[in-house]
Amino acid sequence: MHDAELAFFRLNIEREYGDLFANGGGLPEGTIEAMVAGGPFTHLDEDAVHFIVRELEASFRVTQRRGAVISKGHRPWLSSKKADLRFYYWNRLSKYYRETGALPSNVVATLDTDTDEILDRCGDPLDASYQAVRGMVMGNVQMGKTTNYSALICKAADAGYRVIILLAGITNSLRTQTQERLDETFIGKISVANAAAQQSLPIQRFATERRIPAVGTTRDSDFKAGMDGIYFGLTGHQEPMIFVTKKNKSVLERLEAWIDEQEQTGGFELPLLLIDDEADNASINTAKDPTLTTAINGIIRQILARFPRSAYVGYTATPFANIFIDPETPEEMENDDLFPSNFIKALDPPSNYVGSHRVFHEGGDLRKEMVKTVADYQTLLPLKHKSGDPVIGLPDSLKHAVRVFCLTRAMRVLQEKGDAHCSMMINVSRFNAIQAQILGHVHEYLSELKDAVSVHGALDPAMISDETMDDLKESFDKEYLRSEYGWPEVLSCLNEGIQSIEVRTVNMKGGVLDYSLNRQHGLHVIAIGGLALSRGLTLEGLTVSYLLRNVAASDTLMQMARWFGYRPGYEKICRLYLPQMSFDHYEYVDEATEELRREVKRMKSANRTPADFGLKVRQSSLAIRVTAANKMRTAEKLTIAQDYSARHVEGHALPNDAESGAKNIRYVTELLERLGTPVKGDQSYIAWRAKGRDVLELVGKFNFGPHVDLAKISETSLFQDYVQDRISDEMSEWDIALPMKQSGGPTPFAGQSVRLRSRDKGIVKDGAYRVYGARSRVADQPDAWIGLSVDQEKLALKRISEDEYKKERAACSVRERPMMLIHVFEPTLRDDPEHKEQSDDVLKIGSPAVTLSFCMPETKKPAKEHTYQVNAVYREQLELQYSLEDDDDAEAITGDQDA
Repeated sequence: MHDAELAFFRLNIEREYGDLFANGGGLPEGTIEAMVAGGPFTHLDEDAVHFIVRELEASFRVTQRRGAVISKGHRPWLSSKKADLRFYYWNRLSKYYRETGALPSNVVATLDTDTDEILDRCGDPLDASYQAVRGMVMGNVQMGKTTNYSALICKAADAGYRVIILLAGITNSLRTQTQERLDETFIGKISVANAAAQQSLPIQRFATERRIPAVGTTRDSDFKAGMDGIYFGLTGHQEPMIFVTKKNKSVLERLEAWIDEQEQTGGFELPLLLIDDEADNASINTAKDPTLTTAINGIIRQILARFPRSAYVGYTATPFANIFIDPETPEEMENDDLFPSNFIKALDPPSNYVGSHRVFHEGGDLRKEMVKTVADYQTLLPLKHKSGDPVIGLPDSLKHAVRVFCLTRAMRVLQEKGDAHCSMMINVSRFNAIQAQILGHVHEYLSELKDAVSVHGALDPAMISDETMDDLKESFDKEYLRSEYGWPEVLSCLNEGIQSIEVRTVNMKGGVLDYSLNRQHGLHVIAIGGLALSRGLTLEGLTVSYLLRNVAASDTLMQMARWFGYRPGYEKICRLYLPQMSFDHYEYVDEATEELRREVKRMKSANRTPADFGLKVRQSSLAIRVTAANKMRTAEKLTIAQDYSARHVEGHALPNDAESGAKNIRYVTELLERLGTPVKGDQSYIAWRAKGRDVLELVGKFNFGPHVDLAKISETSLFQDYVQDRISDEMSEWDIALPMKQSGGPTPFAGQSVRLRSRDKGIVKDGAYRVYGARSRVADQPDAWIGLSVDQEKLALKRISEDEYKKERAACSVRERPMMLIHVFEPTLRDDPEHKEQSDDVLKIGSPAVTLSFCMPETKKPAKEHTYQVNAVYREQLELQYSLEDDDDAEAITGDQDA
C-alpha cells in the first residue's frame, strides 16, 4: 500500500541525507513529517499520511553501531584497491536495500563498513601470499546474520573470490530458505533445476546490466553431480559459482568428490570463500555420537585444503563450538584448521532489534508485556515424554496462545499489514510423532475458531452469545485491553485475519514455510516443530511463540528463541509463552552471552588476539556447561582452565537434607567465631577480614549441591583450584561479609544478631534444593558492592558507562581483595503449580539455611589448566543439569537427505 509514494520519499531522503547516514548520523527532528507534508501527493488523507510517516520513521530512525573486531597478523588491502574494484553485486544490493526500504539507511551504512572490515580480513583473493584465512562473525539470534553474509558474498564476488560455498544448517527447510535469500540478494533469479526460462527477481531492477552467478544448488535440490546435477566445472564460466548446501555427511562427501575432479581444469587455483552458517552446529554440541559431527568437520577441512587461497568465515550467535572447546590444549585449539585464528568480528544489533536483553533482562522494555509464564501443561504436554505417548488435548494456555495469534492477525489488518507474513511457533516436543498429534489438535481448534468468527464476527459485540467468541474476548481482555485498539475494532477485522491461517509441521518428515511463494497476500501460518524451528530458520512476521522444552544447555536454549528479530510497528502485540523454569534459564543465559560479546570489545581495546578470546570462551562460565556436559558421555578425564576473574560465583544449590545443612552451618559458625569481632558493618551487612587459607579450608569442607564450579569433581572443585593457584599472592587476604535485611527482628547466628533474609522462589529437584529455581542466583545484586571505597565505586561506574562490564561484574572487577559472602536465610519453596512439575521432594534442608558466594576481583595471573579424574557424582550432576536433548531431526547430519 502506497508503495509509489514511499519509494518517492525514500529516494528524496537518500539523495539529501545519504552522506549523513554514511557517517553514522541521523535525520534532524521533524524532517520526515515536513517532507511528507510538503510532498506532491495531495490525494493522501490523514490516515495515509500517518501510515507513510510511520513507515519512513521505521526506516530512517533506526541506528546501529559498528561492531568490534580482534585480529592477528592482519595486512590491510581493501582500502588501497577499492578505487580499482567494480562493486557490481554490492552496489546492486545496496541500492535494492535503500530504495525499497528493505533495510533502514543507517543499517545499510553500518552493513557496508562491517562487511568491508570482514572482507579486508579475509584477504585479497588475487594475492597468492594470503593463503588460508580463518575467521568468525558473532551475531545475535535472528539479528540478521544472513543479511551480513549476503553482503559479504556480494563484495567477495566483486573482489575476485570465484568459488563460494555456503553451509546452511542441517535441515532441508533451512537450506531451502537460505537458497531463496541468496537468490534474492546475490544470484538475482529463482534457482530451479532444469527451468525452461530464467525468472528474474526484483533486485535485477537495480542494476545497469544483467550478470548472473553460476549456481551449483537450487531451491529444490541440494548439491548433485552427474545425471541430475551440474555438468560443467568450476572454470567453465566467467562469473563466480555459488553452492548452498546442508551440513549433511552425504551431501558434503558428494561435493568434496566433485571438487576433487576439478584439479585437471585448474579449479583448485580459484580463490574460495567458505561461509559456515550456524558454525557451532557442526560440532560436538549437536549430536550424542561425536564421531558424526567430527566427520562433517573433517570434510569441511578437506574441501578447504584443496584450495591454496581459501577464506573460512563461521557465523554464529552462540560461540561455544568445537573450534573453541573441543581441543584439549590451547595449542591444539589455535592450530585447529577451523579455529578463527585470523579474526573474530562481533556484530552490534540495530536499535530496532528485539533480542534477549529487551525480552529477558530485568530492565527490558518488552519483558512485562511480551513474556507470559505457563504452568498448566503438565498433564497434557509434560516436559518429559516419549515419542509414542498419546496427546489427548491441548492445555488451556496453548489454546489461549492460538486465540492470541488470531487476534494479532486482526490487529495486523488494522495496521494495514494484513497481507504481510504472520507466523506462530509451537515448539513443545523434539519428537516428530508428538508434533503430528499437536498438528491435529491445533487444526481442529483453529477450525472451531474460524467457524465461530465467520458466524459472529460481523455482529455487534453486544449481540454475540457464543462460548468460543467469549473465549476470544477473554483473551483480548487479558492481553490487549490497554492497546491502541478496542475490542469492536479488532472484532471487525477478525474474520479477514483468521480465515487465511494455516497449520503446518516443519521437520525432516516434511513441511516447508514457503514465504517466497506467498508474497502477494502473505503466508499466515502456525508452525509446529522441533529442531527445524530451533536452528536458523526464520519465521517471518512471528508474533506468538509457545515453547515447552526441557533444555538447559545455553547454546541450544538461545537458538530456540526464534522470537528474537525485527518486529517493526508490532513488537508490542507479540507474545511469548513458556514455563517459569525456561524463563529463568533465559535470564541467566542473556547475562552470560552479553558478557562474552563485551569480552571482544575489551580485547580489542587491549590489542588481544583471537587465540586470547578462544581461551576466554573455553574458560567462561558457559563453556564448561557445554563442553563438560558433552564430554561426560565418553570421557573419564576433564582438562580445563576455568577463569573466575571479575565474576560473582554463587552457591545457588544445596543438598536437600537436614544433616548437610546442619554441617554447613557448623563450618561457617566455626570460622566466624574464630575471626571474632567484625571489622565493619551497618544496617545491611557485617564484615570481617580473613586469611585466604581459612576461606579455602571452609570451601573445601562446605557441601555444595549440583554446581559446575563449586561441586568437587574428584578431590577438589574448579573454584578451589583457581583460588589455590593464587593463595600465596593476590588471594592471600579476603574480605568476608554477611548481608542481611535492614529491618525486622534479629536472629542469633555465630555470635551475631542477624536479620534473616527470606528466599521464596526455591524448588527441590533431583535431591537438591535450588534457591531461586532455575536461576543460578542466591545473592541480591547490590551485595557485590558491599565494602567498596568511594574511589572503587567511581571506577566501577566508569566501567559500566563505557560498557566494559555490567553492574555486578564491574563491582567485582575493582576489588582490592576477593570477598566471600555468607548468605543466611529462611528457605521457602516456590508457591505455584509449576513447582509440582519440577519438584520430586519436599524441603528438608532446615531453617535457617546457609550458603556462600564469592566476588572475585580481576586477576593478574592467567588461568591454569588442571586435569580431573571425573567421579560418578559430578558426571551425574552435569548430566542432570546440562544434558542435551536428542531430536528426531538430528539424523539430518548423517543421512542422505536430499531436498
